[in-house]
Amino acid sequence: MNLVARSSRTVFSVIESRAFFRSLVKNQYFGRKMSSASSTDNKYKDYVKFLELVGGLKHIKRTGWVLRDVKDCESISGHMYRMSVMTFLLEKNPENENLDRVKCMEMALVHDLAEAVVGDITPYCGISREEKQQRELEAMKDIAKLTNSGSDKLMELFHEYEKGETPEAKFVKDLDRLDLIMQAFEYEKRDENPERLQEFFDSTEGKFQHPFVKKIVSEIYAQRLEHQAKLKNQSQQSS
Repeated sequence: MNLVARSSRTVFSVIESRAFFRSLVKNQYFGRKMSSASSTDNKYKDYVKFLELVGGLKHIKRTGWVLRDVKDCESISGHMYRMSVMTFLLEKNPENENLDRVKCMEMALVHDLAEAVVGDITPYCGISREEKQQRELEAMKDIAKLTNSGSDKLMELFHEYEKGETPEAKFVKDLDRLDLIMQAFEYEKRDENPERLQEFFDSTEGKFQHPFVKKIVSEIYAQRLEHQAKLKNQSQQSS
């Protein structure tokens, strides 16, 4: 089975398994008319449903790892969490002075939130980029409504990240790629299978922009080479 077929099966098996739940959400929450009175009366129901949707991200595995049969792979929420924690590493210096750290943290926590509804759609899923963007936009609109007064903030962060024009959006995209290769390196070390996930390093090479992130990337590359050399040496000694 090729990657496109496997990815489609993976993503849509997740989606299908959640179909009844999403239908319930649509009918009871997303589909109703939100008058000012009903909004006040039902906002705590909305909050619980929002938290339930967010909680679902703890159990949805990232498609890229599933396709490559990586055991015990990370969830979408794990990916977003580490991205947000990365913002604490930002130092106060000229190269970071135009970045709003709190905004970067918030954007990292929001950028894949739509996947709670649509799943983790990758380029191998047989879905066009335009269709993916449309599905995620509609999902975000529905999710944001559940936060009531927080709706505008969520959508602003989502749109800003998707456009990728502001310093914060570009930085968070760098964090997205950084977490990807960091996770790939961790899996290679854990499984003692160097270079197994080389494609993830190839796909991000030359795309990092921020000097701070580039320094971390360089360190990951250096440690990866060191680890590969160590395993090669051990293999030669044992043969």
